[in-house]
Amino acid sequence: MKSIVGIKTGIEKAESNKTIARKLFLSYSTEVFKENEDKEFYIKDNIARQFEIPFGSIEIAGSSKTGLSFFKDKKFEPGKSDLDIAIISLPLFNKFSENSHQLTKGYSDLTVFPIFKGYSTAQQFRNGISNNGFVNPFFMPNCELKSRWLDFFNSLSNSHFDLFKNINGGIYASEYFFECKQEECINQYKKNPELYDKISS
Repeated sequence: MKSIVGIKTGIEKAESNKTIARKLFLSYSTEVFKENEDKEFYIKDNIARQFEIPFGSIEIAGSSKTGLSFFKDKKFEPGKSDLDIAIISLPLFNKFSENSHQLTKGYSDLTVFPIFKGYSTAQQFRNGISNNGFVNPFFMPNCELKSRWLDFFNSLSNSHFDLFKNINGGIYASEYFFECKQEECINQYKKNPELYDKISS
């Protein structure tokens, strides 16, 4: 599998995890679209038009990109695995984070955050912004902006259920933060390279 070869090559060259992550997620082609580039184009084009963002600001992460999940320890499964969309856009990041700041009165009112699996999403949402330069609209306070986001991605998922269980989107403030997040995959590989070599074979 190309992603595993890319990690191994990076390790042999003593490259940093960030450099290896940049290679895999910002340079390599998407594994699940390698024989269906048109599908990738139209999904990205739909997203770009919906949110009025540059086409080049849309990247793919997760097992769809690499062909396997480094956190579920299994290969991508058509119709059972998700497509994770990363939008790298500071204006969009600011729009969603500022909206949440306003709705919560500067995070002084956390009661407006939804409850997910028995817990408020407030901490998870705020950690994403402050620690990772990342907004997951699913965890933000309920509002029209969030509803439009979720409605769009639900509709997109329904149009491609043959290949993906769900299509999810998140927003990064910059490529730097996107690369930092994807470094986690490289760290996971290094913990147990034999396992991922076996999964990918």
